[in-house]
Amino acid sequence: MVDEASPEVPTPAVRYVFVANNAVPAFHAQLVAGLAAHGLALSEVQIALLVEHYRLLGEANTRCNLTRLLSPEDAVQRHYLDILTALPCFTGNMPDSWVDVGSGGGFPGIVLAVARPSWRVVLAERRAKKAAFLTDCVGALNLAARVQVYAGEFEPGTAGRVLTQCGVDVSRETFGIVARAVDGGLRSLLRLLRVPLLAHAVLWLGESDAEALAQRLPRGWIIERRHLLPTGRQRVVLALTQRTN
Repeated sequence: MVDEASPEVPTPAVRYVFVANNAVPAFHAQLVAGLAAHGLALSEVQIALLVEHYRLLGEANTRCNLTRLLSPEDAVQRHYLDILTALPCFTGNMPDSWVDVGSGGGFPGIVLAVARPSWRVVLAERRAKKAAFLTDCVGALNLAARVQVYAGEFEPGTAGRVLTQCGVDVSRETFGIVARAVDGGLRSLLRLLRVPLLAHAVLWLGESDAEALAQRLPRGWIIERRHLLPTGRQRVVLALTQRTN
């Protein structure tokens, strides 16, 4: 899958130096403007949570290497709006329980959890420092009642145990995965689609990766929606469903 280092998503030539007193107010202003421009309605409380997440991200980035896209403009456009403008993909017969695979800095899982207060989200992250950051974020944003962090690999062999450990009753609930960057590229992504009991997947991809995935979907999986992201750079979101008959 495409990540921040992909040629399809250019990265800044100079690393942004985060100074909270300057960056946070600028981020807030650009986020509010971006939400209005795209017709996205969030409450003041939800906006405040996203702003606080950005502050925590910026302050932890030096020690955890969470993102290269940290300036207010880059963060708003290429992280937060990149996720929020994909909310139309989560319609119809979609579940309320999601696993964010390779969550990193909390993208898309924390942003989705803030935007959809009824959802339960598991943030799966194999890197210990990033998992610790996510745990701190969940606590600071008061999301612990419905957002859990799993520090380890989420894959076909461990998925059932991870979900049970995080409070998802796999005998009664359906769940989906979301992902914006998965180590191992397309091969790892195809393995994820073989996770037992998985019913849905919503994936942020470059157009070339989306085409490659569409041609290699495991049996039973179909593309329900293909959403071209208005944030640009030839990125799309695929909403996938596994048919059981």
